[in-house]
Amino acid sequence: MARINLLDWREELRQERNKEFWITFGLMVVLAGLIWLLVNTVMNSRIENQDKRIAKLNTEISVLKQQTKEIDRLKKEKEELIKRMELITDLQQSRPEVVRMFDQLVRVTPEGINLITWTRQETPNTGEQASEHKLVFTGQGETNPRISEFMRKMDSSDRLQTSALKDVNRQTKGLPAQNFTLEAKQIIPDNVKQQEGK
Repeated sequence: MARINLLDWREELRQERNKEFWITFGLMVVLAGLIWLLVNTVMNSRIENQDKRIAKLNTEISVLKQQTKEIDRLKKEKEELIKRMELITDLQQSRPEVVRMFDQLVRVTPEGINLITWTRQETPNTGEQASEHKLVFTGQGETNPRISEFMRKMDSSDRLQTSALKDVNRQTKGLPAQNFTLEAKQIIPDNVKQQEGK
């Protein structure tokens, strides 16, 4: 017996198209899911790589900060060492000056002058003139002319120069003498300092 299809051919076509639509829709959903998964994986890997780079940069920055702190500390130590070396050099250069000053002092001190104490203070060097040291002598002289002679000899010296005679008193006990306080300068010529530096 022959089979007769009573369904309308349009209905069959609609069902066929409907089936194709759902298959295509399903494939599109799967494809969209795969694309989303692929994009998500790529973006996550890029974020992880960026996080790793940031962490590496942060560790390098901390290492550089430590190194700059160490460099600053070494610079300070270097400056302190340079200051110490300059101080030692100045002391070594001034050592002969003290000897020269004592030699001059012995030469300019006449008989009848007895030096009791003396102090020395450094005055700042202006650069325009030779460096100077302030000297304060206290002593006894047999007579006023002896004290005057001491001052004249000191002024004629190239390394000592009188500034002011501060105090002259007659001694009341013992031998007759004049107590005096004399301010003077020790002059260190620049050319002498330069020769010693060489």
